[in-house]
Order: sequence, then C-alpha cells, then structure tokens
Amino acid sequence: MDNQRFYQRYVGEFTDSTNNNFNLIRLLCAWGVLVYHSVPLAEHTYAFNDFIYQYVGTSMGEFCVMVFFSISGFLIYRSMCNSSSLMSYIIARTLRLLPALVVVMILTVLIIGPLTTSLSVGEYLSHPETWSYFGNINLLTSGTQYTLPGVFTDNPYPNAVNGSLWTLPLETRLYVATIVFFYGAWLISRVLKDKMRVAEPLILIAIAVWTFALLQDYATTGERHTLFKALFNCCFFIGGAMYAYRARIPLNASWALVLVLGIEFLRETSIYPLYGTLTIVYTVLVLAYLPKGKILAFNKLGDYSYGMYIYAFPVQQCLSYWTDVGFLGMVFWATLITLFCSVLSWHFVESPMLGYKKSLMKRLSWRNKTATTQPSS
Repeated sequence: MDNQRFYQRYVGEFTDSTNNNFNLIRLLCAWGVLVYHSVPLAEHTYAFNDFIYQYVGTSMGEFCVMVFFSISGFLIYRSMCNSSSLMSYIIARTLRLLPALVVVMILTVLIIGPLTTSLSVGEYLSHPETWSYFGNINLLTSGTQYTLPGVFTDNPYPNAVNGSLWTLPLETRLYVATIVFFYGAWLISRVLKDKMRVAEPLILIAIAVWTFALLQDYATTGERHTLFKALFNCCFFIGGAMYAYRARIPLNASWALVLVLGIEFLRETSIYPLYGTLTIVYTVLVLAYLPKGKILAFNKLGDYSYGMYIYAFPVQQCLSYWTDVGFLGMVFWATLITLFCSVLSWHFVESPMLGYKKSLMKRLSWRNKTATTQPSS
C-alpha cells in the first residue's frame, strides 16, 4: 500500500502514449498569442493586464511561443528517435508544416491582398513584392517578408500581413539541428561505446547552455528579438534533452510547483533565463501527462493549434481593416473566425496530408527498389 502511494513515475513511462494534453496546451498557447496581438492590432491604448509578464518576466505572447518550442523540442526529438529513417523524419516534418502554410499563403496573397490593398488590382498583381511573398514558404531561409504592396497600410498596426510567420523558419532550422545532434550523439556513442550512454542528453544540454551564453548578446545589444531567439532555442533543446533523458527524469507535480515558486526568488539573477526555460519545459510535461479524466477527450477533436497560430494574425488585420471592434471585440471575433479556419485546416488539409506519409514512403521505397534492381545496360 505504502509502496503504491509513494511510487515515483518517470517521463519515459508516458512517452509511448498519445493520450496526453499536448494538443490542448498548444491550442491555448496559440490563443494566448492571438489575445496578446489583439492589443497592437486593435488599439494601442488598451490597458492590458499581462499577469504572465508580471510574474515570469516575459509577455504573454513570448511565453506562449516558449511553450510551443518546449513541446516542439520534446516531440521532435521523439520523432527523430522513432523514425524508421532520416527520410521518414524529413517527410513527417514537411507534411506537418508546409501544406497548411501553402494554403494560408494562397488565401493571403490572392484573396486578402486584392481586397485590402490601396493599389488597383492590376497594380497589386503586377507588383514583384506580391509574388516574392510566396518565398515565405521556404522555411530554411532566415528572412521573412511581412508586407504585401498597399495592404493594411492604414491599420493601427500598419503593413504587416502575418507577423507570426517569423518563428517558423527558426523552428525549421531547429528541426535540421535535431538531425545533426541525433547523428552526432550516435557517432560519439559508437566511438566511445559504453562510456557515452548519456551522449544524447549531454549534447543537447551543452547546446542549451551554449544558447544561454548567447543571451549575453542581448545584454550588449538590448534587442528583444535576439533575446527571445536564444530563449526559444533554449526551450527547444531542453525539451529534447528531457526526452533523451526521459528514463531518469521524475515527473512530479510537486516538483513543478517548487520550480514555479522559485521564479519569485531567481527572477533578477543571471541564471534566471536558463532556470525559467527549464521550469517552463518541466511544468509543460507535468501538465501534458499527469492530468487525466475528461480533459483527455479533447484529443478526439484534432490538433487545431497550428491553424490557430498561422491564421490569427491575418484574420485580426482584416478585422482591424474592415471594422472598429476594439480589444475585446477583436479577441472575441478573431477567436471565432480563426478557430473556424483552423478546424477546416486540420480536417481538410493538415490531417489528410499527414495520413499521406505512409503511402509516400511506400512509393519512395518502391522507386528505390526498382532503381537498385534495374539491369545495367
């Protein structure tokens, strides 16, 4: 009885199950970004009480994106470990990001653009910037084009068409980095054999510490963009390390509470950026795996978070262009419209394309076999 009462569970005991709260957490964070963006996109004068900033030291929007990267690091490293091949991993990541992004690009350029531009339709369509916007589909690039010619020029937050896209190239590069770390750890383990059983987590933790060192750039430049790129990297790599070291990391709600309470005492110290990201990652895992019951029924609906994230900004800019709804109206109507778009995106674009992975892998496998068995001339 006592043994069962005090039985300690570890992260690794939960990772094989898809019955968790990751979908719900990601959707709430995508909605949090929508709420945060509603202040500048609707009215700059609204007195927004950002309780997250008051305690954690990061804005609601920045905090929600940090949660995204924490979950992504954990699940992407799991995907890398469980993939049957490198090609399988690359296809899975491509099918997850690109199809929905292509659709939102087409809708933005060919529908929203002509309806909201200050130029004539002919001038808009002949402008080179209109078509270069599709370059945002290349997620391996470091630049993001935010504007379309003449679009949203008189909005409270002018010109920007989809300000949320800048994190996608960053995340994609981290997907590539995961490949390097995974095979680097494998190579080190092969060379040093049993002496490097913890090679994978050690490499990821080392990268997280290196990312923390990059925060010194923020101390010199003062650019908040630099700061949060480093913090997003840190969240991703700590998430990956949590998965790599999953068999030895206890999952305990009390530990998460202690970490959260520790923020009050460490917020002004030099170690806080690393401590804060570690707290976010661990707390997210606790919330994803420990709560059970009816809350898990949300998984039956689908994963609407990505659609919510990439559709919210242009929907909000359209509301700001055509209406004068104010902050609360912006949150209400943008939530309804964006959720509708994200539901359609999941059921008609994202989920079907993810289901296409197996057949695509079979086709590639069949072609490879055909090529290797082809008689030489």
